[in-house]
Amino acid sequence: MYSFMQNIIKLYEEHRKYLHAEHISILLEMMSAIATHSSEVSSESSLQMKFHKACSLLEVSEPAIVHFENESYQSYLKLLQALRHDYPSLSEEMNIESQVLDTCEQILRTYLKCTGHKPYDETSQRNPSLHCAVPLSAAKKEELAARTPLVLQVMKLLGNLERDSFSRILPCFFPLLVDLIRCEHSSGEVQHALYNIFQSAILPMIRVE
Repeated sequence: MYSFMQNIIKLYEEHRKYLHAEHISILLEMMSAIATHSSEVSSESSLQMKFHKACSLLEVSEPAIVHFENESYQSYLKLLQALRHDYPSLSEEMNIESQVLDTCEQILRTYLKCTGHKPYDETSQRNPSLHCAVPLSAAKKEELAARTPLVLQVMKLLGNLERDSFSRILPCFFPLLVDLIRCEHSSGEVQHALYNIFQSAILPMIRVE
């Protein structure tokens, strides 16, 4: 499936000068469908149990489902970003920026779900003991490590937004960034990327205010 997505990217790169809006819409629909399917497969616990059982019986390594999901979303973001660069007017008409940001939001929420972090509510604020962090299992730490490159890609994308664009999307993404500070990570790379966003993008906005 990943090779299929690579072929879509290659098709776009080799023929982008001749593509019309209809062609681009078809490519995006295919990429979006594959990315969504990969996320559904990755989150389907019963399917993962079947994979685990089958691989144990056959004494073979389990398929890297999370990596398939990561690669799918990386390819999808790559195509969306390429469209914004190559077809600025068409991208505006097709609302490509919104698709990019929606995808980034989904990626961050999936990562947060993997960490086991849940947003605070009024009950947990009144009784912090109800919101105690549970140490991650080895399997979850391994999954977080696999998801880290994709989250870093999202962080870089958000950090590179122009100031007006970042200011516009901040109300939606700020709670997610704060939640990322609170949760456990498999390495220090995510915290470093968070520091860069707060230092280079959010802090200047606060100082201006």
